Amino acid sequence: MDEYIELESRINTMPCKKVQNFPQYKEYSLNKCLMTAPPEKAQQYEKQLQEMYGDVLSIYRSEPFFIEIMPKNVDKARSLDRMLETVGLTRENTICCGDGFNDMTMIQYAGVGVAMANAQEEVKKSADFITKSNDEDGIVTVIDKFILPKE
Repeated sequence: MDEYIELESRINTMPCKKVQNFPQYKEYSLNKCLMTAPPEKAQQYEKQLQEMYGDVLSIYRSEPFFIEIMPKNVDKARSLDRMLETVGLTRENTICCGDGFNDMTMIQYAGVGVAMANAQEEVKKSADFITKSNDEDGIVTVIDKFILPKE
């Protein structure tokens, strides 16, 4: 196990188990595969995987060291679009906040796309507004600025 898998395991309180033959071990359908690598390698692997499988899979980094692989056309913007359609709202009615590469589609899709101060530079460049970090209650700043009425 690498340091990134151990970090994710701790954050999500999910135990990890090393198995010899994963396809034989799994007992359920997979909806996402999470790969890890040092950031400089992850960027290369992401590109290689997109070249090899981009026509049938959605492949992107959620963090500099995480590569997420999912069925084609599965991302936060498409999910948000379907939810908005269900509740009768439009993208202009949305404010989306994020800090990871996997948040970029949602940030770009939203009426107001917000990047957290702790987001990667590429994520910040895709946003309409940059708020404080997660640890500084950046969402509160967004609510105060865009949602609560001004007195």
